[in-house]
Amino acid sequence: MERLRELDGLRAFALLGILAVNIWFFADPWTFSGRISPDHSSATDVGVRFVATTLFEGKFYILFSFLFGYSFHLQERAAYRANVSPVPRTLRRLTGLAILGLAHGMLLYFGDILLTYAVIGLILLGLRSIGQRAAVLAAVGITAAMGTLLIVVGVIVAAVNAPLEEGVLPAPDVAALTAGPGAAVAANLESYLVVLPSVLFFQGPLALSMFLLGMAAARGGVLERRVESSVLRRTAIICLPIGLLAAGSQAYLLYYADRDRFSVLATGLTTLTAPLQTAGYVCLVLLLFRSRLGGTVLKMLAPTGRMALTNYVGQSLVLALLFTGLGLGLTNALPPASVLGVVVALFAAQMVLSRLWLSRFNAGPLEALLRSVTYGRRHRKPAG
Repeated sequence: MERLRELDGLRAFALLGILAVNIWFFADPWTFSGRISPDHSSATDVGVRFVATTLFEGKFYILFSFLFGYSFHLQERAAYRANVSPVPRTLRRLTGLAILGLAHGMLLYFGDILLTYAVIGLILLGLRSIGQRAAVLAAVGITAAMGTLLIVVGVIVAAVNAPLEEGVLPAPDVAALTAGPGAAVAANLESYLVVLPSVLFFQGPLALSMFLLGMAAARGGVLERRVESSVLRRTAIICLPIGLLAAGSQAYLLYYADRDRFSVLATGLTTLTAPLQTAGYVCLVLLLFRSRLGGTVLKMLAPTGRMALTNYVGQSLVLALLFTGLGLGLTNALPPASVLGVVVALFAAQMVLSRLWLSRFNAGPLEALLRSVTYGRRHRKPAG
């Protein structure tokens, strides 16, 4: 089956957004505790963080999850075409993804999502026979329930107005983060053990909702049959303003209001509306891909998306080498505007390197490894 170039292009777009979110956990050690470094808290610095949060935070991991669900259905179809059950293949793939996620989370980036994808993927496997309409309703229901619960709790917290006690969120130990490779890995592992439950039990259900939505979209052949441009434009016009308004409100509560008082409420707002903003982004990107200029952009992005797994882990490796004791130890050294410059430079480098790699090999190194686990070494080119 021929690859869907738009699917690869969207994967690359998702990787860019994920990089623009994850980098702050390396560049600003206060991000882990929900704050901004006091060394980079000028009006300009806060403004940059406000824009980055509004445009990126909470938007792109759900796009990545949607695309995971889309590919899940493509792989299931490929198994049936090969007259084999998709279950053993999927179980092997999820096992490989879990092992890779554990290594990634413990050694490089404590906010790893791959292990969560592997665990939640088991649920998706159990739900693979769910109807298309039921999958969409379940996705909407999960997101609405999570967002509503957070908003209710957030309103209560804001009403009580009980600030966090001094010392509950201590200043990060920058010296430990940059002391050397061993100290950097130890600090990351400590954070990973703290963060893992929230990733599994908060991002996990939201990822499942996007898995289901992606699977439903794949069953409808959304990318294969090319949704009409007028539909894409109308969807973007409706969804994007709502999402941006809510995201801007979230960022305002975090950076210009009482963060401790309103952070839960802000999270609830973005949980409910981030899918709308992401849908708007996707519609605009698909419209771009269909233009003359966009065809060139898609050609440039597609190799990066084909190597999405390698590039996702590769981003963490490069950021760890730049900002922690594994390498240069630049954490807390760069102002926010320069951090966004690193995002642009790193993603541009990945685009170039991905094209060069795929000019010589059929798949990225981690994709090839996961493929060998999933299909066996004789399998050379799976669908999707």
